[in-house]
Amino acid sequence: MFIPRFRLHHVLTILGLYSIYLLVFSPHATSAPPAPSLSFCPSSTSRRHTPTLILQADGTSDRDQNRTYWVGGADSATFLPYTYPPHDLRVAQALASPTKGAKAGGGHGGAHGHGGHHGKGNLGGHAASSEFEEGTQQCPIHRVPSSAPPAVPHGWKHNAIMFGMSTTPDRVLYNLPVWSHWLPASLLPLDPSSPAVKELPLILILTPPPNPTEEARTREAMDEAQAMGMYVEMKMREADRFETRYFALVEEMWHQALDREAEHGIRTEWFVFADDDTFFPDYRALVRMLSEKDSSENILIGALSESTKQVAQWGHIAYGGAGIYVSRAVMKLINQPGIWKKCLDQFGGAFGGDAMVSACAALALDTTMSEFITIDDTLHQLDIRGDSTGWFQSGFRITSLHHWGTWFTLFPPWHESGSGDLRKGISLVGKAATAIGGDNWGRRYIFEDGKVMVTLGYSVTIHLAPLSETDVTRSEHSWWSFETFHPLRPALFESVDKRNYYLTNVRALDAGVVKLEHKNREGERLDIIFDRRGAAKGGWMDGVASMMQTVRR
Repeated sequence: MFIPRFRLHHVLTILGLYSIYLLVFSPHATSAPPAPSLSFCPSSTSRRHTPTLILQADGTSDRDQNRTYWVGGADSATFLPYTYPPHDLRVAQALASPTKGAKAGGGHGGAHGHGGHHGKGNLGGHAASSEFEEGTQQCPIHRVPSSAPPAVPHGWKHNAIMFGMSTTPDRVLYNLPVWSHWLPASLLPLDPSSPAVKELPLILILTPPPNPTEEARTREAMDEAQAMGMYVEMKMREADRFETRYFALVEEMWHQALDREAEHGIRTEWFVFADDDTFFPDYRALVRMLSEKDSSENILIGALSESTKQVAQWGHIAYGGAGIYVSRAVMKLINQPGIWKKCLDQFGGAFGGDAMVSACAALALDTTMSEFITIDDTLHQLDIRGDSTGWFQSGFRITSLHHWGTWFTLFPPWHESGSGDLRKGISLVGKAATAIGGDNWGRRYIFEDGKVMVTLGYSVTIHLAPLSETDVTRSEHSWWSFETFHPLRPALFESVDKRNYYLTNVRALDAGVVKLEHKNREGERLDIIFDRRGAAKGGWMDGVASMMQTVRR
């Protein structure tokens, strides 16, 4: 009988292959656990320190729970080391040795974050000492309540939505980069005859009759949209005024939907009337809102203006900048023979195409607008002017917003996205909302009995006089026009009564781990690491032991 002779390298090769087999095919094989949160904390040196806070998100809160959360509860968690003197309201950009007296907020080094599910609670946490030591990591860690990212239902089809706008080719060209944030698109440039078109939502745009220059701009806008993978159709529509052309979307969108269904079998379930500056920070939240309703029922979802003056003047309508969301059943009803023309004759003189759409839907259903319109308070018309920072720091949940590039500024003029091309600022907001989950954007975490307020995905504010529980139920009235239905409190002076660090960048560090970078008016940094991997197996809880101590690189 022949017995093969094995040399040492043969044995090693066989053992190596067998090890690979066990690693790949063994039912017990598991991937390595994710790195603990503290591993993302930058190391400090004698010349470099980026003040960084880690928020471990539990992902268990309902979308409307814990919009404002007092970290630490009655014990009130401390924040980060400050500069000296403390009335400068600035976070330290260097860590002193113990003899130099660098102190954390609240008067001592370290912080213990606490949480819960009723505004104030006790979940536990840890922070490294504020005393400087070469090569150490100095990141307080707090476990905080949060929501999971909005879930797109299984089987949802993006082509079930059609968007309609009335605008000009120049406005289309300006807004295409912003639409690309939220509008589902093809990864490759879009050929109108390709099958990819069938899977995408359509934006139908009605424009005025063009002059020769505008004709060229229309072609340019269409080419640009296709290059960005978006399905956009532009159609000229004669009208005596803008409002009438907007109302014509009722007819044009319905005809387009019937054509798509006849040619490609695509059934449009929801029709969204929007302005060209309507923005969806996290498109998944819009999908969730619509998927929770039945498009075969008579439904029109909208929002009132935030402004008391606007509502007093224009009434209880669905304000178009926030978006008007009309079910297939209602669109079919409005487009029954004679209805659209009757509405035009009766409401054609109304100010605002949104008022005409709202009134026509109510007429077709033989009801009143106040009885018929479903108000969703996460849709925001945002009729405020000037500095909107106080509104955005109020903890509101946002599915849509409006007027970001005209009526108000998202960031102050000294911020790198607060002047010039305002598309940078709204795109930054969208990037943050998508990264942390739209239901978490704007969620507030309060430290040190109200001295520090983190508005997640937007800003960190240090106050000279701590905010009270009553204060945080009111919006800081930073804008100069229009009172709102939401309660207000007086505006504070920057660098005197408060100091803000506003979002400047969003960086993905790992799956579920995001770094939100902020700067104040002096250009000083403050970072927040948002770890939303939660307490699932293999998440950050696997690294709790290593997080409970200062980690050396």
